[in-house]
Amino acid sequence: MLLKEPLDSQEVHVKAVCRRLAARVMVLAAIIAGCAGVAAAEHPQQAFVRNWEGKRVVVKRALFTLVYNERGLLGTKATAKRDGLVVVTPFEGIYFQFDGRQGRDDVVGRDAQRMIDAVAEAYQPDSLEVRQYQKVEPVSIARYDAGVELIVKKVRLERDTVRLTFVQPAGPDGPDAPVTSLTIKWPMPLSKSFAERDQIERLIHPFVDRTPAP
Repeated sequence: MLLKEPLDSQEVHVKAVCRRLAARVMVLAAIIAGCAGVAAAEHPQQAFVRNWEGKRVVVKRALFTLVYNERGLLGTKATAKRDGLVVVTPFEGIYFQFDGRQGRDDVVGRDAQRMIDAVAEAYQPDSLEVRQYQKVEPVSIARYDAGVELIVKKVRLERDTVRLTFVQPAGPDGPDAPVTSLTIKWPMPLSKSFAERDQIERLIHPFVDRTPAP
């Protein structure tokens, strides 16, 4: 029977290094596999946001925006602010809404042009208020017609709404200034699985559609 010669110290060191390298490779492979699993398990809402945010779109049906001035609690005035008005629902059709602020209710209507008078009336100074000035002063209605190119700046999902906020590629107030928005109002809270996605996108597409990538 032949006896194995004892390993010298250099050979032992080489084998130890190889074992450590093999262990590190296994750990790295596990990390990569874990990252791939996380990517594959991307939340449906996150996938929807990623699919729209930053994308260039073309308007297919007019979007309307209220241009207004607003005074804060201390009387400071911000001019030419813009809020999109269009709200789309699956069962109640289309309406226009200016979101309430400074303790006032939302202003809702079916005629975009009449929203100026409706908002002006809703924000008349209250006789009991110390500061007698109009908090919101509607100025005009801006309209973005079919063919206008916009960029989806932000997508926000809330309890029962999905809102896309748009900027112009080269707007007068800079590329980051929102100019209009489109809100999808769902009749019930959105599900965790976001099973409503296809139906919501069917409500979005009549108004805006993504332009083909160059």
